[in-house]
Amino acid sequence: MTGATPQPAAGAAVRSVLVVGTGWTGSAKRQIARMIGTTLAEGGFGLICGNSTGVDRWVAESYCAALGARGLPPEGHFVQITLGGWRFFRRGGAPVPGYAAPAACRVPVANNEAWKREAVKRCDAAVMVGGGRHARDIAMRVIQHGKPVFPVPFVGGMTGNSDDLFRQILRTWEGYPVPGVSRAQYLRLAEPWVVGTGQLGNLLRGTLAETPDVFVSYRRSDAPAAAGRVANDLAEHFGLRRVFLDIAGIAPSHAWDRTIELALQHCKAGVVVIGRGWLQPGANGEPPRLLRDGDVVRAEIAALLAGGKAIFPLLVEGARLPEATELPPDLAPLLRFQAISIGNGDWAATLALLIREIETIVQRADAAR
Repeated sequence: MTGATPQPAAGAAVRSVLVVGTGWTGSAKRQIARMIGTTLAEGGFGLICGNSTGVDRWVAESYCAALGARGLPPEGHFVQITLGGWRFFRRGGAPVPGYAAPAACRVPVANNEAWKREAVKRCDAAVMVGGGRHARDIAMRVIQHGKPVFPVPFVGGMTGNSDDLFRQILRTWEGYPVPGVSRAQYLRLAEPWVVGTGQLGNLLRGTLAETPDVFVSYRRSDAPAAAGRVANDLAEHFGLRRVFLDIAGIAPSHAWDRTIELALQHCKAGVVVIGRGWLQPGANGEPPRLLRDGDVVRAEIAALLAGGKAIFPLLVEGARLPEATELPPDLAPLLRFQAISIGNGDWAATLALLIREIETIVQRADAAR
C-alpha cells in the first residue's frame, strides 16, 4: 500500500536541487547537464550549483534559459554558490568561463568547506553527474543529512564517481533507502536517456512531493485488493508520496477526514475504482451506501468533481459502469468521464495507458503553475 500524509502547500518554498559534477565535460556530459537544467525548470524545482565550468556552467545556462522562456526571473529560483579560484584553463592558458549568474543569485563563500556547508544546507536533493572526489564528498554529505541523491550512473569517463556512488546507494538500500521512491524505480535511473532525462523528473517529484498528484478512491467492502494493486503500480511510476490511498496515506494520530480533504484539494487526478460490489445494497434491503449523505466514497467523488479534477473511473473484477439513475444527483457528472476496464489479462497495458494520461495532466498542471 502507498500514500503520504499531505500537508498544506500554500506559501511553500521552492524545492531546490543541487547539481554537482565534473568540470571537464565533453559533448555527452554537456548535453546531459543541459537536459537536467531544463528538466528542473519544467518541474518547478529550484537549482543550486557552483560557478565552475563544466556541469555547473551548462546546467545553469539551460536552467535559466528555460525559466526565461516561461517569463520567470532566475531570482528566487536559482542560487549560484560562488568561490574564487575555481577555474579551468584551455591549452595555452586562457581560462574557461563559468556561468555569469545575476548578482542577486550569487552567494559568495570563502573556501571549499564553506561551499559544501552552504550547498548541503540549501538543497532538498542532489543530482551528481560524474565528478571527482569533491563532488562525491558533497553528495555523501547530502546523504548524511538525510536528503536524497541521484547519481547519473552512465556518464563514464575519468571523472565518473557518480557510477560508484549509484552502486553504493543500491548496496546500502536496505538500511538507507531514498525516501519516496522504490528500489526498482531508482534502478531506472541507470537507463540511458533517449528522450529528455528519463526517470529523473519522476524520481525528483517522487522524493520531494509534499502533496499527492493522484487520489485513489475505492470502497473497502468492494475491491480493496484491486485498489491496492492499482495504487502500488501507480506509485511504482510516480513515487510513493505522489499517490494517495487512505489505508496507508493517513499517518498515526492525524485526523483522517482532514487528511483526505487535503489530499483531494491538492491532487490533480482521481482514480475511482469500481468493483461489482460498489453499489451493493446494505443489510436488510437498505439502499447502497453511496446514496447516503454521509458516505465517504460519495464525498470523495463529489469533491473531485467540484474541484474540476481529471477523473478516471476504473472498472475492476468485471464490474459495469452504473446507470445515471443509480447514482445520487451530485455524482451524475461522473458518467461524463470515459471509464476504463482492467483485468489480469490486460493489466500492464491498461495501467500504462492510465499512467500516460495522468502524466499529461500533471505536466499541464506544472506548466500552468
